[in-house]
Amino acid sequence: MKEIKSCDIILTSPSLYLPSNTTSPLTIKGNIQINLSSPLKVTQVILKLHGFAQLNNSQKATTRNLTTKDLIKQKLTVVNITKTFNPGETSLPFAISLKAPVNLPASVEGKHAAIRYVLTAELTKASPHAIYKISKNVILRKNTLTNGVDINEKVIYEDEREGLLKYKVFVPKYMAIKDDAGEEGNADENTSEEPRGIIKVEATFESLDNAGVKEVKVEAFEYEMYNSAKFGTITGSAPASSTSKSSTPVKKSVTPTSRAGAKISAFSNVSIPNPHHTTPLLSPPLSIPISSEVSCPVSFEIPIHHRMKPDSNVSFLEIKHEIIMTIRFDKFMLTPLKLEVPISVITNPSEMM
Repeated sequence: MKEIKSCDIILTSPSLYLPSNTTSPLTIKGNIQINLSSPLKVTQVILKLHGFAQLNNSQKATTRNLTTKDLIKQKLTVVNITKTFNPGETSLPFAISLKAPVNLPASVEGKHAAIRYVLTAELTKASPHAIYKISKNVILRKNTLTNGVDINEKVIYEDEREGLLKYKVFVPKYMAIKDDAGEEGNADENTSEEPRGIIKVEATFESLDNAGVKEVKVEAFEYEMYNSAKFGTITGSAPASSTSKSSTPVKKSVTPTSRAGAKISAFSNVSIPNPHHTTPLLSPPLSIPISSEVSCPVSFEIPIHHRMKPDSNVSFLEIKHEIIMTIRFDKFMLTPLKLEVPISVITNPSEMM
């Protein structure tokens, strides 16, 4: 339509948190912003919400074979009478309440699969008949903190390895990141000057047999795991399964297991035929010097500037994160030891208020 200079859907909040119970509503609010160069006569303005899951079944990087499954479809009539909008800016407010939002899966954007929610505004011109469309993504998140999660909880990893090293490492269980929904899918801005997340580590490395600890090399990775066989089980109407969680955090002592080949310990009990996609989050890796003379506690921060996706555990797409600490010894003949530590990346609702 030549009368329309610009048209956009302006959301009150680009990200919304799904309710944790059936009695809590979820309403998407915003405005349809229209900028006209000349008068425009319309007969109807409607707003459509479409939530869907999508999986690329192609085994080749150069082709796409998409399978799509609907999760929710709703429609809201914003204008239902013949009306003439004058030149300049026109703002049409809207509020669309989602049906059974507690049963919807959260938004997730993987390399080969996704769950998306899209709002589309349709303006129907009176004469000559024409329809103008504009769309906007809406990001729906699960609020992890409503399940009694302590964002400051730490996990202890301690063990003795091969008679060379005794270690005790305190690592946060969660890393909270700002929900930067405006960058969803924008591959041109993968890094930022300010860290998107910081992992604070406290550790004691005790060298045995006079091996001497020289440094710790730190790497961080994001993994995507796909299960096309379970794609058909995703639904927006059936209640999602949940597990109870104690509201009191308990420190756990864990001995991480090493990976065998390409298999990741975090997914050792998941049978997924498709290979996972790996994204390095630290480039270059960090090198933390360690004094070999005494076994003093060391503290260091791991700043992550690379964009991260929140953890996802939907049936056909899992997204997990891991820190790998490689301990190098003074004696160059000794093989470095690796400590693999999972960490959950979550969005923090308080960042949006």
